[in-house]
Amino acid sequence: MELAGLADTTPPRLGGFDVGRRDAGGEYRRPLAEAATVVFEAGLPVRGFPAYRGQRHFPGLYWSATTGGHVGFESWLERDHAMLLDFAPEVTGLLSQPLWRDLVRFASGLS
Repeated sequence: MELAGLADTTPPRLGGFDVGRRDAGGEYRRPLAEAATVVFEAGLPVRGFPAYRGQRHFPGLYWSATTGGHVGFESWLERDHAMLLDFAPEVTGLLSQPLWRDLVRFASGLS
């Protein structure tokens, strides 16, 4: 059975987005199509985890055996996912907020 409206859709073009990351050397951006070779888990989070009075979620740090250090989370759901990933033997790295994504309108010809 086919879903209405989805039969003739094409996948999005990868060239329309840039991906950014951070590490000890600074911030870097590259097209999404070239980001497959980037080792994001070796970097730093691209943004912090704000904490303020009255907020409705619970940010914090989870100590990961996989990384041997703390991994930030913004909610208990993110913490639970980090814990599950920490027990998966195929996971070799873990980083919270590893990248940001930007739509590149002019470079890709989008308007």
